[in-house]
Amino acid sequence: MKKIIIGLTIATLFFVFKLAHAGVFINEVQLNPTAERFIELFNQSNSEVDLTNWYIQRKTSTGSSFSSLVSKTNFENKKINANGYFVISRNAIEKSDVVLSNLTLTESNIIQIKNANGEVVDKICWGDINDCSEPKISNPTEGQSAQRNQNNLLIIGAPTPGAQNYISTAVPQSSGNSSISGTGSSSAQNTTDSKIKIIEIPKIKTKILVKTLAFVGASIEFSASTTGYSNELLNYGKYFWNFGDGDSKETKASDTEKFAHTFLYEGEYTVALEYYQNYYSENPDASDKIIIKIVPADILISKIGDEKDFFVEISNNTDYDADLSKWILSSSQKSFTLPKNMILESKKKIILSPKITGLSILDKDTLKLLNPQWETVFDYSASLKPVEVLAKKSVKVSTAISTAMKPPLDGFTAKFVNEQIPSDNLEAAVVKSDTNTGTESNLMYGIGLFAFLGLSTSAAYFVRVRSRKAVVGPTGSDFEILDE
Repeated sequence: MKKIIIGLTIATLFFVFKLAHAGVFINEVQLNPTAERFIELFNQSNSEVDLTNWYIQRKTSTGSSFSSLVSKTNFENKKINANGYFVISRNAIEKSDVVLSNLTLTESNIIQIKNANGEVVDKICWGDINDCSEPKISNPTEGQSAQRNQNNLLIIGAPTPGAQNYISTAVPQSSGNSSISGTGSSSAQNTTDSKIKIIEIPKIKTKILVKTLAFVGASIEFSASTTGYSNELLNYGKYFWNFGDGDSKETKASDTEKFAHTFLYEGEYTVALEYYQNYYSENPDASDKIIIKIVPADILISKIGDEKDFFVEISNNTDYDADLSKWILSSSQKSFTLPKNMILESKKKIILSPKITGLSILDKDTLKLLNPQWETVFDYSASLKPVEVLAKKSVKVSTAISTAMKPPLDGFTAKFVNEQIPSDNLEAAVVKSDTNTGTESNLMYGIGLFAFLGLSTSAAYFVRVRSRKAVVGPTGSDFEILDE
């Protein structure tokens, strides 16, 4: 009976282990050198996994809680293939899926990855950290990584980002339980290493190197990395770029300098890259593609100080973390460039002291926020200009000669003097009078008034003459002397 219980317990633990690690887990981590720092995930399942809204957190030996390490933004629209790898690196390397310039990993850390539901999928720790309930190993030395071996035990070995780890029979360098998720203890084993590297089928590979989140109207820097059959860098041949917005570009592989492209509208764009060894070849030797998300650049100078303390407050009103590295605060007199790794999280603000920027109240009227390409993202002086309020359209006026001035006239004259001033002309005259006070306007107004008065006088005279001609009989017969 005891043997049956033990057997069931072992089977249960094995099942729990397989269930916990049937999907994505943290497969390898390298801390140093800093430029080669990376985290590698592995998808152990037989189906593709969508990493949208996943995130990674970190906790130090002195920290009281977990903090963000790799945010949801970096995993948006990212997928990890079945039995595939996903690499997050500080600098662009051959198999990077995400390049995160502020990736921070130090000795004695815990890192954990959570899925879209906020559930902890996997967790590993290393170094001197007491509150780690997971198996841990000693701090990896420079040029080494913490990685899982063929038995899913944590060991320290040579880094293999984006490829299968070394197969080793070495005892895991652990401080405590060295299996994963408490699946059992490991007995002492021979420390002799017999490492075997899994060799992939040689092929030419090319990789797009670019940030996957950018702002509308801001230039993005692109570059590519291509390796040959022996993993050597190739700098001959050509690239063909399709940016997914209707634009394309052809470059030489020998041109290793980054180039810029600007997306003018919000959305998601699939950027495709093809590499040709022969400049005149029609079929590419390698290809790659990546999705870039373009969002409105709702980053602004939200507040400034006064002459005593001319601080500058910058706000990120977007739903994404913004890398403000090498952005510029500029005025007509001076400028200040933000340092690299200046990350402003979503819906957060930073306040820059005048002691750091060197700006003063004299810079207020020409203060602008520029991106690294010196394109204006926000003009503070323009934001202070009052909004111009246009006058409402004038009410049409119908003006007629007073009936008290009109004698009983014949049809022609009556029609003339009853003629109304066109209301459209009157309205245009009023608008022009308000906006043009020059000599030409006054002269035209005087000529118009003089013509109107002349026509009115002529009409009155014409009516009077016709009335006189209408009297019949000799002169003086139009009255009678009464004798009383």
